[in-house]
Amino acid sequence: MAPARDDMDDLPAALDLAVFERTPGGLFRAIGALPDWAKSGAENPAEIDLADRFPLLELFLADCAPVFETGTPALLDSDVWEESTESGRHFLQATALRLGARNLAVLRRLPPERFTYQQLYHDYQLAEEKMSRLREVAERATKAKSDFLAMISHEIRAPLSSIIGMVEVLAASPLNLEQQQHVQIVQRTGENVLKLINDLLDLSKVEVGRIDLESVPIDLHEILSRARELVGPRFEAKGVALRQSIAPGVPVLLTGDPSRLRQVILNLLGNALKFTAQGSVEIRVEKDPEGTSPGCLRFAVADTGIGIPEDKLNLIFESYTQADQSTAREYGGTGLGLTISRRIVELMGGRIWAESRPGRGSTFFFTLELGVQADQPLPPAEHRWNGLRILVVDDDEANRLLIEMCLRRKECTIETATNGREAVDRFRCGRYDVVLMDVVMPEMDGDGATREIRRYEREAGLMPTPVVALTAHDVAQFAGRSQDVGYTAYLQKPIRPSTLVETLDSYSKRTD
Repeated sequence: MAPARDDMDDLPAALDLAVFERTPGGLFRAIGALPDWAKSGAENPAEIDLADRFPLLELFLADCAPVFETGTPALLDSDVWEESTESGRHFLQATALRLGARNLAVLRRLPPERFTYQQLYHDYQLAEEKMSRLREVAERATKAKSDFLAMISHEIRAPLSSIIGMVEVLAASPLNLEQQQHVQIVQRTGENVLKLINDLLDLSKVEVGRIDLESVPIDLHEILSRARELVGPRFEAKGVALRQSIAPGVPVLLTGDPSRLRQVILNLLGNALKFTAQGSVEIRVEKDPEGTSPGCLRFAVADTGIGIPEDKLNLIFESYTQADQSTAREYGGTGLGLTISRRIVELMGGRIWAESRPGRGSTFFFTLELGVQADQPLPPAEHRWNGLRILVVDDDEANRLLIEMCLRRKECTIETATNGREAVDRFRCGRYDVVLMDVVMPEMDGDGATREIRRYEREAGLMPTPVVALTAHDVAQFAGRSQDVGYTAYLQKPIRPSTLVETLDSYSKRTD
């Protein structure tokens, strides 16, 4: 005779719970009626293997041993899982607990909306943790990449400085026609290698957001003059005219980042010359028609070159992309200059674009909003060298010789030191108008030597002597610490003779 049923036997099903008691043999028997989603068929056996009925509970039931054996902890919840049954798909969760001497496993069905919210929040937390780990990995990789680029930049620029400088000195000496041709080939090759190095480093920096913009006085005339001075010889060699114009009403005394502005202009001028076999290239500066402040300017570099098909105009600003696959073979270059220019202009808050017709030339435009200076600078004073005493500090003999050759025809006295310690000793015993200080040296580097020089000057009550750093490091990174060290100015290797002379001119003695 079957035992009489109690109304309480229907309670678990009424509460939408499936309650099982663990038997001594490790199986489970149902207590009371089971809800439809917990039934395994038309008839449920007296005892079932709960892990066989719900496979996802196997590991959970193994973890329940402490609960069933000692009652510590008092209860344990499983993770939520999704179960497909004859009555549909359900979100379920199990709880193991010890009630007196009875070991129970209670299964309950969760409302779908509750589980969905919990699962979404859980997934969000997991995604956040994963993104945090990925971010840490990316940051470590970025730092390693930046450190490597900084190291390799210095190791390449340092010897390249001697090569390019010596070739420039050699080109100015008496040579026959064949020798001149050989020197010109070396010059072009060296310049191409240097530009490639600079482009790769700049692209890497803008991609990881490592470019910091300055806000310092800008003389627009000086920017354009310096740019034309740098590219002028290449234009003359190719027989292409280089012109410039500044529209009336354009403010020429501005504030912003002069080195990045010059870099964009140089990139556009170099690109224009590359694709212009004859005719001219012109750089124009005018007020931005769409600008609202006096410092809103529009720059344009127009050429009479081969032009660009309309469907390629948007592609030319992409990394390593040129208008045609044969372009690199015929004209050279990596296609990085325009990419770098676009990213710098965008970083400065402007935009850049091109207009062109095949066979009719191209015009590259970019707009910027720069600050406008309120006061005009005083006219520059005239200078002459008048026995300038210069201390040249560099552990590389070729670099010391290069500087001496560059200044050979100047009325100056040059002394040299091969490391920072020797430089400090000479400075304490001598008198110098300018110190040219290499940054990376053995025994004592340029930073250490400059700090020692500044300390000696303070202790002796002396006026600071100009100390110009000569560095193969990336200028943007070096600029941030140069003032803290005590440098007056810095020049990036390779040092051009014209740039060196121009810098020393500013420290020469005034004429009466």
